[in-house]
Amino acid sequence: MFENAHDAIWLQDMQGRITMANKACGEISGYAPEELVGMRVKDFLLEGSLNKARQIRGGLLAGLTIDEPYEQEIMKRDGTRALLWLTASLITSRGRPTGFQLIARDITEQALMQENLNFYLQQVTRAQEHERQRIAQELHDETAHSLMVMAQRLDSLALTVRRWRHKDVATELQEVRGNAIGALMELRRLAHDLRPRILDDMGLVPAVEWLADELTQQNGIEARVEVDGTLPRLSEEAQLLLFRIAQEALRNVGKHSGATEATLSLQAYNDRLEMRVADNGHGFQLPKAVGDLAATGKLGLLGMHERARLLGGTLDIRSERRRGTTVVVELLVSAVNRQVPRGGSARRKRPTS
Repeated sequence: MFENAHDAIWLQDMQGRITMANKACGEISGYAPEELVGMRVKDFLLEGSLNKARQIRGGLLAGLTIDEPYEQEIMKRDGTRALLWLTASLITSRGRPTGFQLIARDITEQALMQENLNFYLQQVTRAQEHERQRIAQELHDETAHSLMVMAQRLDSLALTVRRWRHKDVATELQEVRGNAIGALMELRRLAHDLRPRILDDMGLVPAVEWLADELTQQNGIEARVEVDGTLPRLSEEAQLLLFRIAQEALRNVGKHSGATEATLSLQAYNDRLEMRVADNGHGFQLPKAVGDLAATGKLGLLGMHERARLLGGTLDIRSERRRGTTVVVELLVSAVNRQVPRGGSARRKRPTS
């Protein structure tokens, strides 16, 4: 069973020397099982992986149980790298540690597929935002202008007809003009939702403050934005992804929560950034896994998770019946999403009620 296992299994002594290895170990490392016996595990590990291995070893010797598999990168015989999914356990004899057992699965191909998927998802997201920007620009510059010209001509016609003392016709024209102005305002709102200029012109903080103001005006929910600490300098793409997450979270508050209050907070500490959207609404039943969001029709929540993943961060949703909902995005501000800001304040705490 040991020899024919699909997963790689090896035993090592307290000095890190391999004492036994099955056939799958050879397939992962490029060495024959008999060649592996006597070799040191550190010969396969890169510096970062070696540090992780020392941490795992220390934890096991301290009596900890490593239940969750962890990732470890090794250098194969041919010089290529492989990413392994590992579980480790301590071997004892008469209560004393004598070695370690490790079980590994090669996930290099799956990791590469996930990396490619992330790349394509990023490209699709960028293309979607570029298209939103293009449509918003056309609506603002062309369609909105045409509606404005139409409203002005209707106004002129109404004045002319009134001089001819056709009051009924003038009234009708004024009503049509009012409809045109209403359509113009709605068009501008749609264009602003597609790509708010405030985000491009002033940055993330003023943009989320605008979202809070919109929530208050449209839904009567007291919303406020709180910024604690000096925010890191984020790239335009990182700001856009955070804005979209905030937009979806606040839209859900307005549509579904039944809340009377909502808070959006941004907090910076060390090299991390946390964005939190919380409400005092009635809450909802969360699916057991992220993969269940699509099946239950919660595509907006799924999109929030995907955007957080594109940021290299995590998104956590906590909700309880009659206790509200909290959405938490946390990310490490890396070289990928750090940039000199276009604008926006760094320290604010402003109610929008």
